[in-house]
Amino acid sequence: MTTYGYARVSTNGQDLTSQEAELSVAIFLMLVVGFYWFAFMGTIWFWFNALFALTKGHFIRAAIWACLGFGMLAWWQGTEVIPHPWDVDAWLRGSAVFVGVGVLATFVRWRKKQQAMQAVPTMPTWTPPKTPANDNALPMFSLHVKREG
Repeated sequence: MTTYGYARVSTNGQDLTSQEAELSVAIFLMLVVGFYWFAFMGTIWFWFNALFALTKGHFIRAAIWACLGFGMLAWWQGTEVIPHPWDVDAWLRGSAVFVGVGVLATFVRWRKKQQAMQAVPTMPTWTPPKTPANDNALPMFSLHVKREG
């Protein structure tokens, strides 16, 4: 049965009203728009986290966030919905190298901090007390209380 307007539309032997058909199309479109909205917000989130982690000096974390952000940008700029496996492999290898550079930068920062901490003594060295000049034993004091009365 096929009629137009607000009549019933037959699909696969089931009759749908035009409102039900519009509702199913609306739900599908909302899911598609929601997917792209969350992908866009995720891209922004990745790049801001990379920027703030870099300003705090967390180089490994910044490298990981930047790699995720670059992966999302590459996905946005790609011509295919599902990228070629070699493209993903190249992105993973590049990300591993980039995170490795972050690891080296973190090690250099830690090593400089370690050297600075070793240069400044944290506690003065203990010196033993001097012996008395006359080499006598320690003086003994006795206290006597006198009561008058």
